[in-house]
Amino acid sequence: MSAPAPARSRALLLTHVFPDPRGVGLARRGWRWACELAAQHDLEIVLITRNADQPVAPSPLPGTLHVVHCTGAPLASRRLADWFDPDAAAAQALGALDGRRPARIVVFRFYLHDMAAQLPADWRAIAEMDCDDLESATRWSLAALALRRGRWSAARACMAQARGYAKLERSLLPAYATVHVSAFEDAARLRRLPGMKAVHASPNKLVPEPDLVPAPMPFGGRTLLFVGALFYPPNEDALLWFASAVLPALRRLVPDVRIVAAGRAEEALVQQLARHGIVYVHSPADLRPLYAEATAVIAPVRGGGGTKLKVLEAWQHERPLVATSHAARGLAVESGRHLLVADRPLDFARHCAALLADPVLAAALVRDAAVLLKARYSLDVPAR
Repeated sequence: MSAPAPARSRALLLTHVFPDPRGVGLARRGWRWACELAAQHDLEIVLITRNADQPVAPSPLPGTLHVVHCTGAPLASRRLADWFDPDAAAAQALGALDGRRPARIVVFRFYLHDMAAQLPADWRAIAEMDCDDLESATRWSLAALALRRGRWSAARACMAQARGYAKLERSLLPAYATVHVSAFEDAARLRRLPGMKAVHASPNKLVPEPDLVPAPMPFGGRTLLFVGALFYPPNEDALLWFASAVLPALRRLVPDVRIVAAGRAEEALVQQLARHGIVYVHSPADLRPLYAEATAVIAPVRGGGGTKLKVLEAWQHERPLVATSHAARGLAVESGRHLLVADRPLDFARHCAALLADPVLAAALVRDAAVLLKARYSLDVPAR
C-alpha cells in the first residue's frame, strides 16, 4: 500500500477582485497569483468586497474562497481614492482566520494594506505586497493627462492623491517581506526607498488559450484596432490623441485606413470618435472577430501605470503592434523587433502605414513577439 501524500503547505491570497483568466487586467493579475500559489500550496482566497451580496466567481477558482464584506462604517479613514478602510466586521473576520500559519501570504494591491493589518500578528511578518502599479506614480501620470486635457480640478485631485499615496508607500511598504510590481521601472524606484527589503518586478502574464487559433492576416487589409476600457482616462486620452494628432497624417499616407476602437466608452467619447470617423464597438463579448479583421493593433497610450495587457493580447492574436514608449513600459521589448515604438504623431502614423503596406515586416514582428510572449509573458502554472 502506497504511503499517503505529504500534507501541502498553506497559502493565502488577499484580494479585492475575483481572479479570472479572461477578466479585466486586475482580475487577470489576480489569476496569475492564484495559479502560482495553488501550484505549490493549498490556496485560500480571501475576497474583500464592499458589496453586501454574496458574489459569484466568474470561473472555477484554484482554491477555497472566503468572502469578507466591508460595508459598515470604517474604523478609521485614510481618505484616499480606492483605499479599503476596514470596518469592525471585516477586522473581526480577518483577525479570526486560524489554523497553521500560511507559508505565503500575498496581498493584492497596496490599498488593501489596512485590511492586511487585521490579520494575525505572526502572519503579517511574512506577508508579501503586490502593488501591481506604483500608485503614486500612476496618479501623477493621471494628473499629467488631466492637465493635457485642461481638466484642472481632476488634475489637482490626482496630485493630492499621488502625494498621499507616496507618503504611505514610504512608511508602509518597508514592512513587507517582499514587494512586487509589474514594471521593472517601478521596481527600480521602490528599491531606492529607505528600509525596503526584497522588491521584485513580477510582470503580467497571459493564460495560453488552447482553443485560440489566430486568424490569418487579412490580405491587403487597412484596419487598425484599439482595445481597452475606454472610460479609463489613459485609454480615452490615447484615442483622442491618436484621432487628433496621428490620424490626419495617417490618412494622408493611407487614405482608406479604417480605425476600430473596442471597449466601453462614455457617450461623449463615442460622439468624438464618430466625428473622427473611428468605428466604435461597444463591450464586445468576443474579441476574436475584431482581431481577425485587423491588420495591426495600436496602443497610443501616454499615461497610467503597470504593464499593458493590450500589448500581450495583440501578440497572442498574432497581430503586429504600434505603441508609444509608455505602452511598452515594463516589457523586455526591442522596437523594430517585437513591435514598433513611436511617441511623436508623424512617427506613429508612419509606423502604422508601414505595417499596412509591408506584410513581411508585419510577419517578422509577429514571429519575434510570439517567441517573447511564450518565453516571458505566458502563465504556465497549472491551476489545481
